[in-house]
Amino acid sequence: MNDQPQTSAREPLIALRGITKAFPGVVALDRVDLTLYAGEVLALTGENGSGKSTLARCINGSVRPDAGTIVVDGVERTIPDPRAALRLGVVTISQELTLASTLTVAENIFLGRLPRTRGRVDWRLVNRRAAEILDRLDVHVDPTMTVSRLSVEMQQEVEIARAISSDARLLILDEATSSLSEAATQRLLDVVEELRIKDVAVLMISHRMPELYAAATRATVLRDGRLVGDCPLPETTEQRLVSMMVGRELGDYYGKREIAQGDVVLEVHELASLDGALKPTSLKVRKGEILGVAGLVGSGKAELGMALGGAIPCTGSAVVNGKQVNLGDPRSTLAGGIGFVPDDRKRLALLPTRSVGENFSIAWNQAISNKAGVLDTRRERKMVRDAITKYGVVTASAASRITTLSGGNQQKVVVGRIFALGVEVLVFSEPTRGIDVGAKSEIYHLMQEAASAGAAIVLISSELPELLGISDRIVVFFGGELRGEFTKDRMQEEDIAHVAVTGAPVLSIGAQTSMETS
Repeated sequence: MNDQPQTSAREPLIALRGITKAFPGVVALDRVDLTLYAGEVLALTGENGSGKSTLARCINGSVRPDAGTIVVDGVERTIPDPRAALRLGVVTISQELTLASTLTVAENIFLGRLPRTRGRVDWRLVNRRAAEILDRLDVHVDPTMTVSRLSVEMQQEVEIARAISSDARLLILDEATSSLSEAATQRLLDVVEELRIKDVAVLMISHRMPELYAAATRATVLRDGRLVGDCPLPETTEQRLVSMMVGRELGDYYGKREIAQGDVVLEVHELASLDGALKPTSLKVRKGEILGVAGLVGSGKAELGMALGGAIPCTGSAVVNGKQVNLGDPRSTLAGGIGFVPDDRKRLALLPTRSVGENFSIAWNQAISNKAGVLDTRRERKMVRDAITKYGVVTASAASRITTLSGGNQQKVVVGRIFALGVEVLVFSEPTRGIDVGAKSEIYHLMQEAASAGAAIVLISSELPELLGISDRIVVFFGGELRGEFTKDRMQEEDIAHVAVTGAPVLSIGAQTSMETS
């Protein structure tokens, strides 16, 4: 996309100057400038906590800056709320779903803008227009279906449909692809290009570098709430861009360890979900091994994690170090030696009204309470302090509400509390979704450290480079079944992708094979 506008020759659609915003204990933005032109796709990059989302919220009216100016079409504007932003043509798609779950798909797409005929809502027209927009996105869902019945990915597609149905002049994508498959992501990028050609400006926030390089020709980099600078894409290398974001060279991104796998720790036999999404599956994972699990959305890989974590009803069995695990609920699986990190931290892993400390210690309370159930609060405080330091959580204090943290720091809390338990088996479902490259690298290194200490790790991920970079072996799911196995010496991205897309069975037996599937 090298035909985007020459920015120096045009008046910007929107210009931010000296934007400053502070929250209790944290300066989120410190005199930040940003310029965006009509018909331009601008990547806004930085680590979690760098201020990207806060800056986007200043533009869309969700946050009022403490200082600075916002100029739209050459006129200084105040954007007091999202409605004012919508009137200016600012539309946002974020990773946090904002749909009304009790309404239909069509109602959500046209929420607040329902077409009327003679003063009454024309439901036939509403559903027809919704179907047309969904067809444009190649999304196959009934417009009359209630949103609560849709998967997270499908709900995100509805968010996208709602955004493109409006007369946007500026589209903000704030980690909008974090829960989308590769195919859905490509469809969104195609829509972005269509909008750009129509002179819509796009501000793109994403931790997925290939997306940024595919869509944008310029990147604005933030670090610790300050502007680092602008750089052209693709002329600026990914390594240089990451260095600007984190302020250092990441070095060994995935981390390394001596692979000395031991006896079988986890043995799964005929595990299946009651809804049929995961068909009877058997596998083994050894001490010190990182098993990667690949597959498309709906392949059964997510259900494998939820079944092992006690999050969904299932049949079959799991054995940890020779002892049967009760998979009836998360507490029982944890007691049996399986720690689980779900893919939706907001809905399934966090206590949003509680503090950082409470979100850490909720997993430890039973272990540090006496027989009468009385909590050792002194030990709890020390464990929380140590965890915040060890896992690099950036927070004003342990007493800060968890929702004041960036997405990456929230995920460090979720992942860190499971590591701290010292369980024999760790199951991670999309643990790096929506977090920055620096936080990802930290989590990879923690996984390597846990495996070196003897933990058996199951890593479920939609990102093949991640699986290839850290796994000792990869299994691939298709149609609810385990259809492929690739050992370290046989891992090729195109081969794994082929199994994930076609379901063609592959059993790869290499020199470093370390587990059996049956």
